[in-house]
Amino acid sequence: MFNAQVRRVLAAAFAGIMVWGPPAPQTERHDKDSWSTKQYVQIRIFNLAHVAKRDLFRAEGEVSRIFAGAEIEVNWAEGGLDDTASLVTDFSANNSSPAGCKAAGYGHELRLQLLAHAPPGVSPQTLGYSLPCAAFGIDSTIFIDSCEGVTYQVPASFSKVLAYAMAHELGHVLLRSSEHTQTGLMRAQWDKTAWRRAMVRGIPIDGEQARRMRTELARMQSLPAKKLPGK
Repeated sequence: MFNAQVRRVLAAAFAGIMVWGPPAPQTERHDKDSWSTKQYVQIRIFNLAHVAKRDLFRAEGEVSRIFAGAEIEVNWAEGGLDDTASLVTDFSANNSSPAGCKAAGYGHELRLQLLAHAPPGVSPQTLGYSLPCAAFGIDSTIFIDSCEGVTYQVPASFSKVLAYAMAHELGHVLLRSSEHTQTGLMRAQWDKTAWRRAMVRGIPIDGEQARRMRTELARMQSLPAKKLPGK
């Protein structure tokens, strides 16, 4: 059950991929001194919504394809539904700034949970949210009922809607920011035209943001694992 304080955090945190947000300038900068080699990320997914294995497998494959275009290879791991230590949520950090997090993050993997329903008071257009500045616990959350709702409005398959929702929210974590772009995976608004393109051609990650994601992954690998409360 989400209380009023949590709902306020959700409203200030990163809204789903169909909600307007402040667009960031898009550039295609190529910095020879930046991280340019392929990076690897492990994503541990907690399927609390009991999404069918076939749909989840397809969504994971699509997420892997999206990040592969940014030279990021994804390794998937299944999170135990009884792993209460990992399923905690750190709402203490300020996650509302497009400028990014004040402190460096910790952890060698990203943790994502799938919830069957969005909490009361959250717009059905909000497919999920992220907590890029969280010091522990779940990094991103996806609302399955909201993803299913998209398929009733646009010609999009459930597995692809789920995949783009997952990739978008995980993108916020790797960018450690709530920033959005006008185009690409991190676009603020997903209308029917965007979903049609996603279904037919796919929507890639902006080149500059991809570079920053690889840089963040390289930094994460040099840090100790995330600290969990009580450990």
